[in-house]
Amino acid sequence: MTDKFVPILLITLTIVLIVILFIVMSYILLRLRALEVQRGAGEEIGGGALTQGEAVPTKGGSLAGFRGKGIWDALESPSKHPAIIDQLRSRYAFVLARHIELVIDQGQLDRQRNKEAVPESSAPIGGLRGEIQSWLPQSYVQRFYRVGIQSLTATAEELAELRSEVRGLVDEILNRLYMKEQGQGIGQLITMHTLDFDVQARGEEYEADLAEQTEATPDDDHT
Repeated sequence: MTDKFVPILLITLTIVLIVILFIVMSYILLRLRALEVQRGAGEEIGGGALTQGEAVPTKGGSLAGFRGKGIWDALESPSKHPAIIDQLRSRYAFVLARHIELVIDQGQLDRQRNKEAVPESSAPIGGLRGEIQSWLPQSYVQRFYRVGIQSLTATAEELAELRSEVRGLVDEILNRLYMKEQGQGIGQLITMHTLDFDVQARGEEYEADLAEQTEATPDDDHT
């Protein structure tokens, strides 16, 4: 009788071992797939999907879990991230202002060097908590850069128009990102730190140029 039960017991144990092995392997595969999904979601949130040939950003950290273009995309679609959107808006206002100032400054610097090289959309922006990888659409980068170039040779009237253009662009961006409240006043701060600062740096030379223009106007009218 015992001899009959031994084969049955061995077969039963073999089946049980196979089932246990199958369960363990299935669990491992499910865990691996879950980790891959989490990693892919993290890359998408952090910096947006990369197009073919686009380099992975290497400078600048994240902001409330978002990075680069991912910040812009999250702010444009606030309903997708309701838990952190207020924090993201309040912290990004400073980063946005500094990014725009950086682009205008670069335009002014390139004008002095007599060269032209429009910056990329992404840039590392320094702050109290370290660098943040910021991103602006290239259309805005080009316009702010052009303002920087034109500001170095602008007359007082042209400079006023450039100030108005910068503030208008900033308002447009804030509306797109639903940040009107958080970004209140940064348009004026940006022009003060870039266009107005350059005027002060030019000092007497710029004032003399304005005086010459003022003196020339009455003569032209008299003629």
